[in-house]
Amino acid sequence: MKWTEAYATGSNEVDEQHKTLFLMSEQFRETLDAGHGEGTYDLFIEFLSTYAMTHFSYEEDCMLAHLCPAADRNKVEHCNFTQFIDQEVERFRRDGFDRTVAYNLLDTIDQWLDSHIGKVDVQLKTVMP
Repeated sequence: MKWTEAYATGSNEVDEQHKTLFLMSEQFRETLDAGHGEGTYDLFIEFLSTYAMTHFSYEEDCMLAHLCPAADRNKVEHCNFTQFIDQEVERFRRDGFDRTVAYNLLDTIDQWLDSHIGKVDVQLKTVMP
């Protein structure tokens, strides 16, 4: 899945962080398709976990600072996504790599990117100077 201007939020910093997530998801899908996912899955889910902590905090602060009407919904969806990633980290530690689970994770991320960024985060541009 590729980032497009339809996902622009009006904040260059938020958009650059989103572009990174789109790129990482796309690159990991290519890695899986090439049959090399097992060797990098731990790095990918570690990236997702770190990304969730840092990006979500930044974006939530940005929405609050600009009185974005989507701020509360954004925070709830971030919490749900973080829980989803945390559960996958725990599942991976317990059970190891599973190609089907990895593809399902990517599909979920792509759906979340489209629905969350495309419907919630883009509301930030309505309040950006």
